Amino acid sequence: MRRFRLCVVVPLVVSGLAGAAVIEVPGEFPSVQDAIDAAASGDQVLVASGFYHERIDFLGKAITVSGAGAAMCTLDGSGLGGPVVTFASEESSSSVLEGFRIGHGSGVVITDPVFGAVACGGGVYIGSASPTIRDCDLESNACWGGAGMCISGGMASISNCAFRNNIAEGHGGGVYAINSARPTLTNCRLELNTANWGGGMTCTEQSDAELNECDFFANTTHNVGGGMYIRSSSSPTISNCSFVGNVQITNPLGSGGGICVYGSGTGGGPCYPVITECLFEDNVVNGDGGGMSNAYGTFAHVEDCVFRGNTAGRDGGGAACVGANDPDVPSNSIFINCVFEENTTTDRGGGFFSRASEPRLEGCTMSANSSASGGGVYFFESESVELEAAMICGNTTPQVMGEYVDMGGNSIMDECSVCAGDVTGDGAIGVDDMLMLIEFFGPCDGCPADADGDGVVGVDDILLVIAAWGPC
Repeated sequence: MRRFRLCVVVPLVVSGLAGAAVIEVPGEFPSVQDAIDAAASGDQVLVASGFYHERIDFLGKAITVSGAGAAMCTLDGSGLGGPVVTFASEESSSSVLEGFRIGHGSGVVITDPVFGAVACGGGVYIGSASPTIRDCDLESNACWGGAGMCISGGMASISNCAFRNNIAEGHGGGVYAINSARPTLTNCRLELNTANWGGGMTCTEQSDAELNECDFFANTTHNVGGGMYIRSSSSPTISNCSFVGNVQITNPLGSGGGICVYGSGTGGGPCYPVITECLFEDNVVNGDGGGMSNAYGTFAHVEDCVFRGNTAGRDGGGAACVGANDPDVPSNSIFINCVFEENTTTDRGGGFFSRASEPRLEGCTMSANSSASGGGVYFFESESVELEAAMICGNTTPQVMGEYVDMGGNSIMDECSVCAGDVTGDGAIGVDDMLMLIEFFGPCDGCPADADGDGVVGVDDILLVIAAWGPC
C-alpha cells in the first residue's frame, strides 16, 4: 500500500509544477488580489511598477507575488482599514512576497495577553503562518502593535527588508513577534520607528526570533527598549547586528537604549537571549543600560560585543544587570570578551552596572568610561559577581566600586597600556616579561613588573602575561 501511494503522488506533483503559470498585473488582472484569487499553487504573480491602492490576502496559497521593486511598486492601504498584506491561512515558506513598498496599513484586531483586543500588523499581519518575505520596504504604517509587521506564531522568513517610519501605540514600531513566533530576520534594517515598548522590535510570549546581520538605527521608545524589547519567556538569538543611535524618552525610569530584556512582571519570564558579535553605539536612555539593560529575571549570554559611546541617565552607561532581593529576581547574565568604551552615566557604572544580581564578566575590556562613581564598573548588592581576565583602565575614578569575586587575571590601571602584560616594553610578551615578574615578585607599588597595577607582583600578573603571550 505504501509503495502504491508513492507512485501515484509523485506524478501529480510533477504535473503541478509543469503547469505553473505566470499571471501579470495589471496586464491580465487589474488588481493584485484579483490575480491571487485566480492563482493556483506554484503560480507566480508578476506586478508591474505602479501604485496599487489595495489590501491583499494570500488565502493560504503557495504562490509567489513579485513586485517590480520597493522603489517602483507600492501596495498602499490608506483608508482601507486593516493590514496591507495578510498571511493567516497556514501559509508555508512556499508563499512568497517580494519587491514591494508596503505602507499606510492599520492592522487587524488580535488579543494581546496583557492589553486585550488591540490592532496589530499595519503593514503585514502574519497569523500562525510561515511565509517568505524579501526585498520589501514597510514604511509609514500605524497601529497599536507591530506597525510595520506583526508575527503571531509561525516561522516566517524575512530578508533584505526595511522597516522605516512606522508608529505603534503599544509594542514594536517595526516588528512585533508574539505567541511563540519563531521568525528569522536576515539583513534587515529597522530605522526611525517609534513605539511605547520596543521602538524597533518587540519579542514577547515565548517568541524566539533569530536575527542575523540586522541594523537597528535611530528608533525611539517612550518606555523601554529603544532598539529592541525582549520579555515574557522570549529568548531570541541575535548575531552580527548593530544597535546605533536608538533612544528612550518620556519615562524617567525607562531602560535599554539599544536592547531591554525584562524577565518578570506581568506575563513573566525568565528570558535567555543569546547575543554575539553585535555593536551597541550611541544609544541613549533616561534610566539604566544605555546600550543594554538586563532586568528582573534575565539570563542573557552576550559574547564578542562592543558597547561604545552609550549614555544612561542613571546606571550602566554601557550595560546594566538589574535585579531585586525581595522577591528574588536577579539578572545573572554572562558577558564574554566584550568591549565597553567611552560610555557615560550620571550616576553609577560608566561601563557596566549590576544591582542585586550575579553576572559574570570574562575577558572584557572597560576603558574611557565615565560616571559619578565606578567609572569602569559598579557592583551594588552584587557580591557574587565574577570578574575574570578583565582589563579596566582609563575610566573616571574610582574605576571599580563594590565587592566581587576575583577569578584571576584582572588588570586595573589608571591608564590603558598599549599592550597589557608587556612589562619589559619591547612590544612582545614572552620569556623576558616572565623573568621580570619573577625578579620583582612580591610588593612592588608602581614598578613596571606590576602588570595589573594592584601594587603587588603575583599570580594575577603571571596569569595576565600568559593570557597575552605573543606579539603585541
